[in-house]
Amino acid sequence: MSNADVIIEILEQEGVEYLLGFPNNRLFNSAASHSIRPIIARTERVAINMADAYTRMNNGRKIGVVAVQDGPGIEASFPAVAQAYGDNTPILMLPGAHAPLMQDYDPQFIASRSFRDITKMAGLINDGRSIPRKFEMAFAALKNGKSGPVLLETAANLLWGQSEGESGSLYKSPGRYRSMAEESDVAQVLEALLQAKRPVLIAGHGVLYAQAWQELRELAELLQIPVTTTLLGKSAFPETHELSLGTAGRTITKAAAHFANESDFILGIGTSFTINDFTARMPKDAVLGQITNAPADIAKCRPVTCAAIGDAGLVLKQLISLAKQKLGESGRARSDDMIAEIDQLKTDFFNDWSERLLCDDAGAISPYRVIHEMNTLFDKTKSVVTHDAGNPRDQIVPFYQAVTPRGYLGWGKSTHLGSSLGMAMGSKLARPDWLSVNFIGDAGFGQTANDFETAVRSKLPIMTVLVNNGVMGGYGAYMPDAVERFQSSSLGGDYTAMAIAMGGYAERIEQASDVSAALRRGIDQTQAGRPVLLEFITKEEPVLAMANQWGM
Repeated sequence: MSNADVIIEILEQEGVEYLLGFPNNRLFNSAASHSIRPIIARTERVAINMADAYTRMNNGRKIGVVAVQDGPGIEASFPAVAQAYGDNTPILMLPGAHAPLMQDYDPQFIASRSFRDITKMAGLINDGRSIPRKFEMAFAALKNGKSGPVLLETAANLLWGQSEGESGSLYKSPGRYRSMAEESDVAQVLEALLQAKRPVLIAGHGVLYAQAWQELRELAELLQIPVTTTLLGKSAFPETHELSLGTAGRTITKAAAHFANESDFILGIGTSFTINDFTARMPKDAVLGQITNAPADIAKCRPVTCAAIGDAGLVLKQLISLAKQKLGESGRARSDDMIAEIDQLKTDFFNDWSERLLCDDAGAISPYRVIHEMNTLFDKTKSVVTHDAGNPRDQIVPFYQAVTPRGYLGWGKSTHLGSSLGMAMGSKLARPDWLSVNFIGDAGFGQTANDFETAVRSKLPIMTVLVNNGVMGGYGAYMPDAVERFQSSSLGGDYTAMAIAMGGYAERIEQASDVSAALRRGIDQTQAGRPVLLEFITKEEPVLAMANQWGM
């Protein structure tokens, strides 16, 4: 038995289904001889995006695993691992490493050293006898506490070498451990909610990883408190619910902005409150409370008046139990006035944007029209939609309503153009019976377009909704002279022909009146097992919904 076989048998014990990546790595051959399917992407980055989405769709209960080559393979992986680290996604990176005798000589790249700033744990295996213990440490880190990528690099010659014994049998799978919060802390949080006149709940990614969406809904209904979500938390609370305010990301719904500005207490659940370009700015004088499993995130960027440290699901159950003791099993009476207020804000928001959402004019299509048709057409109980970076993210987030957990995959503290293609493929691996859609611009698709062939070859029938406006949207503001003199933001290419040449189904749509029918045909083709590209020729829409501000 080779050391690579030992590693694969450990992965089998952990329920790993797929080994994603790009050769050369001995683990692919061992995976194929066991029960794990190797999937080879065109680039390391897309393979990592696939693993990222696969893990998220499984809420960390199954882990996406990636193998890449020593040297250039792991060097090319850095951006996608950084993206996973920014979003706290637990994926396992298994690069090869240079032979031990060469590791101390420049310019050899040592991943376990260079990746420490973007991983939860990074280790090096130079001795086959340490494999079981190192993997126990890795999976303990992946399963517990604040999430993040883990990297174990193994000397390439060691992977090919023979194990000194049945060391895979020595592996003991680590448990998954959760903690409740201190009761007095929970009581303080509940008291703040009950005393507030206009409280708001903000649900983050931790609610999804804790699979605590039912508890979140119960608490909101019990106390009659409206709910918004972060970009990463989108889909943790059904956005068609009467208490839903929608998502607060870089762009934000009118209801979320209004209630946040008027709130006298905002409770973040499963969110770090990290200040970044893709999180809605808190109102200046906001009073905050926090529930998180990461003590280091307490008051990290903003002061909090109360906090409870523990698993989001368990702490929500504590809050619900204590609230029922104080208020009775039925909680507070339905707040008809507040619900009517939320409903009116949603109606006003749609009316404010209806000219774009419903636009049926001749000429280039508004991307908002495409979003509207997706929003009304998709079966959201078994569809997952993800966005790409840039304008596609900012345009779709406030208007596409997620109604089921993981029906939307939001990402973006470190945001890379083109990532949504791999995300859609990883989502399809996790939920093969769901429609998996990525909404992407032409600049983003150009970054990773060759991996559309990976979807074809790997029999992953995703649907790419490409809004092609022929430019890098919004970049004219950053380089006006370059755009005026050299058209530096302009782009070109026939992506429909490209997708067809790669073996997929593709259409080019130029009329707004054809959008709905094209989406229906695309769905039919994915159900027939074909990856789909729908290229909508759109106008540039620089207008965004309250970008970066709560109160516009």
